[in-house]
Amino acid sequence: MPEMPLVTFVVTSYNYEKYILKTLESIKSQTYKNIEIIVVDDKSSDNSVELIKKFISENRDLNIKLTEHEYNYGQLKAFQTGLKEANGQFISFIDSDDIIVKDYANTHLRVHLSTSVAFTSSQIFEIGENDEIHTMYSVSSPQKQKSFPAKSLDSIMDFVPDEIDYKILDIKSAPFGGWWWSPSSSAMFRKSSIEILLSYPTPQDWRICPDKFLFNLANLIGGSAIIYLPLAGYRRHNMNSGHSTFVCGNKRYNNDFTTVLNIKNNMKIRPLTLKFLKSKRKDFEEKFGKKNTAKFSLTVFLSYFYVIKQILKF
Repeated sequence: MPEMPLVTFVVTSYNYEKYILKTLESIKSQTYKNIEIIVVDDKSSDNSVELIKKFISENRDLNIKLTEHEYNYGQLKAFQTGLKEANGQFISFIDSDDIIVKDYANTHLRVHLSTSVAFTSSQIFEIGENDEIHTMYSVSSPQKQKSFPAKSLDSIMDFVPDEIDYKILDIKSAPFGGWWWSPSSSAMFRKSSIEILLSYPTPQDWRICPDKFLFNLANLIGGSAIIYLPLAGYRRHNMNSGHSTFVCGNKRYNNDFTTVLNIKNNMKIRPLTLKFLKSKRKDFEEKFGKKNTAKFSLTVFLSYFYVIKQILKF
């Protein structure tokens, strides 16, 4: 009889001692039990590593390990480290200040096993520094409806639907270089679709916000799906990249730091991806074939016209 796949949770940790245990507890509480957890600490200078080691010692029945970086390399390098050590056929990269709901893995897998997309990305809900829920309807997520269903407060986090509402995206409906998904912790990837990431030679290019690069690369390779359920809790606080974009209305507001960061990421993603495709052409051709590798490069190049179109529209 076929067996259900192993899911690897790669938790990228850096100086979030206040939140890391809550993140690990939310993964431990998954209803889907065939999981492994790989925590990659990127040279934290706070008490994070000690807390992680204590959690591991107190949960010996849990399939969990810690890998420590010798230096602070940045988050994309942490992605690569976790990906290299992962045994699962499906992988989620969870930020160590976020949490996930108990049916996160179950729901993502149901969509993956009914499609062939490279990754799935759910909606998110937003929480504050002390776990208080700001909203179940995040404007940082793709939305299908104008509001989240008004549920009773004691059942607001329960998501066990008979049928899951989702939408398939491809490179035409989600052009390369744009942003069509929710943040990192919302996503689950097919390992086979992103193993090429191990060949990326300069992870320092994406020390922060590597999801911009990873999501676009995976969508280029194999498409994606948006799950219309808020399965991950994105934490707003004064240390993350969107630190001042707290919920204050029905529009997503960015401070100057986040705006500049977004502009820089939009400017560099195409040339860096083309450079990656060129420098590692043999790796791409071995995995995806010459024709598809050429198509990847052409698609990224043509996406410059999408940028021009958006500028003219603005």
